[in-house]
Amino acid sequence: TRRKNKNENCFFRSEKMNILYTAFNGKCNSSKVLLDLLCVENKLYLKNSFKTSVEQLENNLQKNTYDLIVSFGMSPLSYNSISIETIAKGEESYKTNFKFNYLKKCLELNNYNVVISKDAGGYLCNNIYYNGLKYIHSNNLKTDMIFIHIPKVDKITDIKKLSKTFEKYFKFN
Repeated sequence: TRRKNKNENCFFRSEKMNILYTAFNGKCNSSKVLLDLLCVENKLYLKNSFKTSVEQLENNLQKNTYDLIVSFGMSPLSYNSISIETIAKGEESYKTNFKFNYLKKCLELNNYNVVISKDAGGYLCNNIYYNGLKYIHSNNLKTDMIFIHIPKVDKITDIKKLSKTFEKYFKFN
């Protein structure tokens, strides 16, 4: 169920959800910095390894049930926009079931440039997104997953504000 919060000019879920937030490690990695700032319960810091990061995610999914996985990655390019990734590519392509248009609108209402992307890249970000969606699909989990590329730290005016924007969108109970 979604409803509009007039004070925040955002759409958000009104039911309590169990959400896992992930980001890749790295001192200068903006997604790790963002995850550090999020005041949320379930965080998973992924190793910068194709194999190990997938093992971390799958081990976590075997032990826990989530409604949603929100994965963050640093945009490999020096863009100043946030990219909501909708498709992960590998041997097959997997498309997210997450209703991302509400998130896009929320971010735009908070003055962020947002693009909807059908290409999560060819490196660690696409790898974790692809394997996460594949695992969800193969195991018939009732879990949504979304991958969000954020700009490099020096391209984000206020990363604390960005973290609060994501918290408000995903965490309202």
